[in-house]
Amino acid sequence: MGQIFRTEAIVLRNMDYRETSQIVTLFTKEKGKLTVLAKGARQAKSQFGSTLQPMSHIQAVVYHKPTRDIQTLGETSHLSLFTGLGAGLEKLAIGLQVVEMIYAVAQVEEENEPLFRLLLETLYCLDQEEEHIENIWPFFQIQLASTLGFQPYIQKSDVESITQEYGYLALETGAVHAQIITGVQARKASRSALRGFAVLAKTNLETVMRMHMSEQVHHEVSVLVDSYLRYHLEEALPTRSDKVIAQLFNKKDG
Repeated sequence: MGQIFRTEAIVLRNMDYRETSQIVTLFTKEKGKLTVLAKGARQAKSQFGSTLQPMSHIQAVVYHKPTRDIQTLGETSHLSLFTGLGAGLEKLAIGLQVVEMIYAVAQVEEENEPLFRLLLETLYCLDQEEEHIENIWPFFQIQLASTLGFQPYIQKSDVESITQEYGYLALETGAVHAQIITGVQARKASRSALRGFAVLAKTNLETVMRMHMSEQVHHEVSVLVDSYLRYHLEEALPTRSDKVIAQLFNKKDG
């Protein structure tokens, strides 16, 4: 038997369906990832307006039947207007990368409030901040890892033990080491990059937004974060937009 429920949600994806409708993927606070049919969404005077664009933070009324893979969307309204996300290509690209990652790792109809909070906090920050926004993407990735159960094992003493120019990140544990350890799969990186990785893993978003890294260190940290995620989530990582951020930063470097 079906039910009608109201939920807070963030739009992850949408696609046109037939002549007038859209199929939309929501990440909801109560039921995790949910695919819904928005009838008439493509019509000029649609009741949904702009609420079905990716990254929209909305309240949705859903008609849900357990026997259906695609539910029916009844009505929507904006909860937040992220007007700053469209202010520049870099913000837009990072935001799309974030929702694409959530789409890849979130489970269908499985509540995950910590993951929902992380996504919402990230979009709010991306919308409002103007400086050091390049730090948001690697911070989000590391926090995503922690939320999914493989938080990097960072010890202050390990970080301080790296006195040479280079050290290593153990990909299984996320620990940093001054020397390579036999039998441990690791990634070599500069001391500055390893310290940057440690800060992203241990501090909050407010502090991260005040964190300055040179372009070279930021690139190294991004490679470390990507390597760590791929070690744990290789098959789940999105492929549709995974080159967007790298292309943007390469343009900046040039």
